[in-house]
Amino acid sequence: MKRPVALWLLILSLVFLALGGLYGGVAMLTDPSGNSLQMAEILPLLPVPDYTLPGLFLLFVMGVAPLFLTYALLARPTWKWADAITRWNNHHWAWTGTVALGVVLAIWLAVEGIMIGFEWPIQYVTAVNGILILLFALVPSVRKYYA
Repeated sequence: MKRPVALWLLILSLVFLALGGLYGGVAMLTDPSGNSLQMAEILPLLPVPDYTLPGLFLLFVMGVAPLFLTYALLARPTWKWADAITRWNNHHWAWTGTVALGVVLAIWLAVEGIMIGFEWPIQYVTAVNGILILLFALVPSVRKYYA
């Protein structure tokens, strides 16, 4: 079965998310004070002493995970540890993981908006990208491809 166009748009959105997550995660871990990202003034609004935990979240959840899912969406590997996910909803586990990532991204942005506001352009770009990830994953041709 030929890969649908919406899948390629989904892949592009995941790679875009990954690049941002890797950049932000590494920047926060390299300078946990937030000075290098000009975010030091936001730190008092957060329940963490520095940007180490948000940096780890960005690096792994928003950086590494989308790259891993991109590989899995393209290669569609069958791994025993993921069989339960596939049996649970009759879709390949990579598709399920992609939808879950989109939901996690939405929750992250909602919490971020509540805690520090929603005023920086990168927040809007990330929100649009998250919506696109969910929309492209839910396109009927993509769902059928992974069913």
